[in-house]
Amino acid sequence: MSTPAIARDPGLATERTALAWRRTAISAIASAALFTKVAAEGGIDWRPTGLLPLSAAVVMMLVAAIAMARSRSLHRGAHRGAHRGTGPLLLLVSAGVAAVGLAALAMVLTHS
Repeated sequence: MSTPAIARDPGLATERTALAWRRTAISAIASAALFTKVAAEGGIDWRPTGLLPLSAAVVMMLVAAIAMARSRSLHRGAHRGAHRGTGPLLLLVSAGVAAVGLAALAMVLTHS
């Protein structure tokens, strides 16, 4: 006895992707807030204790803006058509997160 084929809703994958971008935006905003707190406590100046966390906060806010824009475009149905333009977007977000990771590593190494 074979099981009946379940109809797949292609909109669910888009919804999951949009929600993932929204979660990325929320975590980026939270990270930016934490980096801003570290910068304020360390003294916002040109030393690494102030400049690196402040720079990381700016990058995370840019990542959040990109993630929210992508989430909104997916909710509007802009996902149709071979995902044009997502390559540079993903590269930009990945580079931003990697830069923040390096900044955090530099902060930990210079702080101890």
